[in-house]
Order: sequence, then C-alpha cells, then structure tokens
Amino acid sequence: MIRHRHDDEFFLFTQHDHALLSAKMAERISGAVIARPAAQTVRGTSLHDCGWPLHDDSPTVNGSGEPLHLFETPPRIATRVWAESARIAADQDAYSGLLVSIHVLHLSVLSLAAHKSPHDVFELNKFQHRQVELQEQLRLRLGLRIDMPLEHGLACLGTSPAEDDLLFDYRLLRAMDQLSLALLCCEDLFGIVDGTCPRPGTMPIRMHIHRPAEFAANLDPWPFDSDALEFDVPFRRVPVRTFADDEEFRGIYGAASVEQVMVRMARASRP
Repeated sequence: MIRHRHDDEFFLFTQHDHALLSAKMAERISGAVIARPAAQTVRGTSLHDCGWPLHDDSPTVNGSGEPLHLFETPPRIATRVWAESARIAADQDAYSGLLVSIHVLHLSVLSLAAHKSPHDVFELNKFQHRQVELQEQLRLRLGLRIDMPLEHGLACLGTSPAEDDLLFDYRLLRAMDQLSLALLCCEDLFGIVDGTCPRPGTMPIRMHIHRPAEFAANLDPWPFDSDALEFDVPFRRVPVRTFADDEEFRGIYGAASVEQVMVRMARASRP
C-alpha cells in the first residue's frame, strides 16, 4: 500500500492499482526514445504487484499506528506478497511470470541490504532460493538457458538476443514502476530513472524526473506518444492519526469510499 499524506489526510493507494498505472504508461510508449514493449511485457508490468491484495485487502499499521507504507514493509509480509505476485503472473504465462519473479528477486536483494536480523535474513534467503527455482522452471518452458551465470535472473548485456530482450523488458518494467511511484508517493523518490535501454542490446539511458506539483511529474527525455499523460487512479482516504491496532484501521479503511485522483506525467520543457 502507498501512503500519501495530503494535508490532514492519508490518501491510500493499493499496490496493484499502482502496477496497473505502470502498465498504462507502458502502453503509451511511442517507440521513438524507447522501443514499444510487446504485449507480454505490458502484461508482466501490470502484474508485478498482483500478489499485494494478500495485504492490501486487509491492511496493517506500522509501529507508530499509521497505515503501513510500501517502504516500511517487513520481510514477513513482503516475501509473501512477492511470492504470490510471481505465482499469479506465472499462471498467466511463463514470460510474465519470469519478469515478475526477476522484479521481486531484485526487491528482495534491496530488502536484504536493509534488514539484518537473523530471522529476516533467513526469510529473505528462503524466498530468493524459491524464486531462483521458479525462474529455472520458467526459463525451461521458454527455451531460455539455465547453464550460464546470471545476476539476479539476468544475463550480461550482449549475451544473446533472447537475453537482451529479457533485460530490456525487465528494465522497462522497472522504469514504469518507478514513474508510477513518483506520481503516487508524496516523497521525492527519484530524480533520475537509470538503466532503461532504448532498444534490446543497447546501452541504458537516464530519464530525469521533476515534480512540479502533487500527483504530477515532468520527464526528460520523453518516451510517450503525446506531450502529457493523464490517468485516474483509485484511492481511499483516512484521517492522519494514530490507529490503536490493525483492526481499528481496517474498520475505518473498509468504510472509506473509493475515490479517484488524476495523476499527470508531462514532457519536461528544455531551456
């Protein structure tokens, strides 16, 4: 769940709705700056957080009694929703499943750097082993090799056309994920989106993000098919306060109506 503070209220966005926004942006890539993604890449992008209803349908509070924000998620919750995301995506098709599994494996590497308790490290290590096993199964179904070194599921640039396609698709998913987070979060998370390849097999580029207002961002270079993109995203609002426990928060969250907020991504003006 994304917790966005807006004055004296929290706007709460589910992770799956954030992923759907990522996919809507992927569909609007023009092909000029970045190659248009294949349908299976867009599908994988839309599914990259599809396991999060396990938490967001019954959300929790953090140690301060506030709605648990995405970046506060403990490994015991994260590993469960990540595994479910990969499972659901793999049930849709092998390639989407592989993309989502690589995505959540990378997230677990970041989490492992931030959590040092023996229990958390053990949970994250178990999760990583299971994702590697899943990726081997999916690679075999897709005719991809499993007998070469990979870094968190990905081969080095230039290894083969198929591996370059996978690297391009994963990095595009990651870029759309970051752009969606930049639109929905209240924090300034990214000034730069790094690592997106213009085409499979090419060196990555940098995209610069500026946030002129709430729920708005400007981007350069501009990869989309019009000078601005606008989307409505569902959310629920709750008051900024300390909730006694998960049960109290769930009652208030469940009673809140679903509303829509418009987010806007625009081409950055150059001097």
